Amino acid sequence: MSAAPPVPAGAHAYRPLDRLLHRIALGSRAALELSFDLERARHGRAAAALPLRPPVFVAGLARAGTTVLTQRLEAADHFASLHYADMPFPLAPNTWASLVARRRRAVARTPRGHGDGLEHDLDSAEAIEEVFWRMQCCPDYLSQESLCAHAPDAAALAAFGQFMALVCLARGQGRYLSKNNANVLRLGSLATLPGAVLVHPFRAPLEQAASLLAQHRRAIRLAGQDRFRADYMRWLGHHEFGLHRRPFRLNAGPPVSGDPDTLAYWLRTWSAVYRHVLDQPAEVAALQCFVDYDRLAQGEPGLRVALARRLGLAGALDGAGLRPPLPHALARGPVPTADRNEAEAIHARLQARAA
Repeated sequence: MSAAPPVPAGAHAYRPLDRLLHRIALGSRAALELSFDLERARHGRAAAALPLRPPVFVAGLARAGTTVLTQRLEAADHFASLHYADMPFPLAPNTWASLVARRRRAVARTPRGHGDGLEHDLDSAEAIEEVFWRMQCCPDYLSQESLCAHAPDAAALAAFGQFMALVCLARGQGRYLSKNNANVLRLGSLATLPGAVLVHPFRAPLEQAASLLAQHRRAIRLAGQDRFRADYMRWLGHHEFGLHRRPFRLNAGPPVSGDPDTLAYWLRTWSAVYRHVLDQPAEVAALQCFVDYDRLAQGEPGLRVALARRLGLAGALDGAGLRPPLPHALARGPVPTADRNEAEAIHARLQARAA
């Protein structure tokens, strides 16, 4: 049995046995609960003895530079994140690693399926954490219609604390790093974790909305070629775009409405998510760190120094590989003036908080 590769540009890289194992391990809540229980039984005591530093949570909206930022953060400190090597048992990273240690396949760095030029391999940190919340709290926030804001109870947060420690044990590091945009659904609960920092990257609204529209179309097309790809993203709790898209419902009102094949829909989604992130209560706002990715990608050393200081990083934040995203052709599409004005006002608030 071997560690499965990350989702590549061509899903055919998954062998039939890999696909079957993923369906069993990730598609069943009972299998997820069993793997987590076994992990805690085998490694819980060692994980609980670790001296851990405050965790960092990177959360915003997809296509905001979260992957690049997470990679830079992981390289700048002694962080522990879930990696592709933990698949398909991400809730049992130590147990799975011990089972495949002698049979782990070497997987060369390959372009990820987003078509954005970024590459990954088995040791790449990735947004896999939502598998935990899906197992623990699925009925509270995930429906066929939307993803709802929720407040995990004390038992769920205690289990999450154990999970973070287990990931740190698996990586041999003492500080948990999360990349999970769905955490905007539970910011208030994450803010109760000792020392937690909530990092919110963002980009210019029309450009980020255009990128979301392009990825939604791309994901729909790829799912038509291989249904396993869409199932894989659903198992990981990735509902931002694609065949299993679920809009965020962040307050008592309805989720964003409209045609997801339009720029206007994704611009309204951008505004809804970042308005929610900005309007957190004081106790959450005190822990938030807003990152203007457009500025960061320009290579401003002062901005990297300030971010490293704010997060208490052990080392400097490397600027290598940071590059401004190219203007997106879809960003020039038509949008209602009211939607554009609202997004620009929210963007100004984000820039002020980032400064």
